[in-house]
Amino acid sequence: MRFIPVGARVLCLSPHPDDVEFGLGATLAKHRGEFTARVLVFSDRGRTRGETKNDEDQLRAAAVLGLPPEAVRFVDQLDYGVDRLKVRFFASEESRDLIRQIVTKTIADFAPDMIFVPGVNETFQDHSALGEETVRIARGRHAVFGYEVPKHNRCFQPNVYVDVDETHLEAKAAAINCFSEFDNRYYFEPDAIRSLARMRALQAGYFGFVEAFELYRWAAG
Repeated sequence: MRFIPVGARVLCLSPHPDDVEFGLGATLAKHRGEFTARVLVFSDRGRTRGETKNDEDQLRAAAVLGLPPEAVRFVDQLDYGVDRLKVRFFASEESRDLIRQIVTKTIADFAPDMIFVPGVNETFQDHSALGEETVRIARGRHAVFGYEVPKHNRCFQPNVYVDVDETHLEAKAAAINCFSEFDNRYYFEPDAIRSLARMRALQAGYFGFVEAFELYRWAAG
């Protein structure tokens, strides 16, 4: 059974640059060229860390996973009249309302079959806010999945497992490492990424590699 159907429209919502790559990089690499993607990034780290290469690094990471440049957008690059959200303020009611508006309009404009969001039980408030608000408002014939960013998720409970192989994990690690301005990269290491994929496969009941997700909503056509 294919996880991402051929021709599907896949919306990947990312609080910050690199979250989608951590959460489903191997899955995107596995199905490269078979679907239409939109990666929508809500913030950058310009103000908090002084990073200046987030945009170009995000495009480089997408290319590693087989996504064209037009698939990637930061929210201020859409015709929505909004700025990038401020890191660490996602959980404010003002930001949550803005998230709901952006996600509602993006779903209407892009018409996705599948939506991927950060796991709703993340300890990082930016991640959980985006996941919670998307799950709250998503309507229509699309499935909604939560992805795993291990640094911030202590309570991830996957119920969907996607079989991946070494080449897909190598692409995931390469995409993550396109983000060039981090000074503490211990969780970027290919061995860490590979180990998580091995553990999730064992959890699924076999020896191999897996990228795991939480299923929040399924609407079969």
